[in-house]
Amino acid sequence: AMSGPVLSRLASPRRIVQAGVATLLLAILWLLTAIRPTIDDTSFALAMAVMGVGMGLMASQLGNVVQSSVGDEERGEVGGLQYTAQNLGGSLGTALIGSILVGALAASLTSQIESDPRISATTNQQVGIRLEAGISFLPTSGVDAALARAEVPEAEAAALVDQYAEAQLKGLKAGLLAAAAIALVSLAFTRHLPGERLGTPRSRRGRSQKPSSNVVRSG
Repeated sequence: AMSGPVLSRLASPRRIVQAGVATLLLAILWLLTAIRPTIDDTSFALAMAVMGVGMGLMASQLGNVVQSSVGDEERGEVGGLQYTAQNLGGSLGTALIGSILVGALAASLTSQIESDPRISATTNQQVGIRLEAGISFLPTSGVDAALARAEVPEAEAAALVDQYAEAQLKGLKAGLLAAAAIALVSLAFTRHLPGERLGTPRSRRGRSQKPSSNVVRSG
């Protein structure tokens, strides 16, 4: 984001934002391959860093574009609207991606438990009842502790923890795919951004040189 003023001299806001969205999309796809049961490797860290670069490229331009589109008297109101839109978008995006993640987690876990021969029909039914009441995105250690409190047999508890861990990965990937789809769709809206560098106003381009009216002509 700090490189925004320098980038503005080299390219238009539209191109910079498009590069940011493309970088963000690349990072999301990278994360899909980097997510594993233990996400503490270099690939995951680099993918998150690339995602930050993409978000920084967008943030470095959008505020300037919005503020430069109005006069000095309206900038306070426009800044408030921009801040409100950013918070509303963040809240709706978090809710949407979170709903997809939890929904995919529940659907995947239900399907996997039903097809696992290590889990009895009685335990399967009890888990189904709990899932209908709601599911939270918990660490596997929390699931293991909850199964121990419910006095689930050790072998079945181990199978349930394994299935939950796999369902977690599928839920995360579903959420990331949804985020990638949103980023891809958002590229279509970048065409409305200015296609010319903000540092070169139109009034300076294509202006014809008019002769001065105070030219003194010799007799």
